[in-house]
Amino acid sequence: MNDVYEYRKQRGRGVIWLSAITVVFLLGAILIFGATQFITVAAILGAVMLLWMAMPAPAAGIRVDDEYLTLSAWRKPRQIRLNDIAYLRATDQSPDSDVTVVYKDGREEGTFKGDMPDFDTLAEVMAARGVPVRDTV
Repeated sequence: MNDVYEYRKQRGRGVIWLSAITVVFLLGAILIFGATQFITVAAILGAVMLLWMAMPAPAAGIRVDDEYLTLSAWRKPRQIRLNDIAYLRATDQSPDSDVTVVYKDGREEGTFKGDMPDFDTLAEVMAARGVPVRDTV
């Protein structure tokens, strides 16, 4: 098998849309009701929105090939040899991690919550490469 699986997730635009809608409502209040006390708030919120849009947003996700599981593949890549992994444990117990890598030597390493695809897809991809995913949800 020479397939490479990539799961990539971009940062959401919810904050930008919420800020834009709020700025529009504030500007409407300023124009319609003469609420000039909101000019500073609208200007600061508009500046924060533009700053947020200008910030680089690396994608979250993983990359799996025939030899390696690469965690945080587009931020700070960390490669783990598939031969070193005993299994992946999926859980909803931790607020920071929903998948834990359990090594053959007994060590455990949590993964970032936003990096992993849904459990069914992860189980299918890893099973194709001989790594079981145990569900303890």
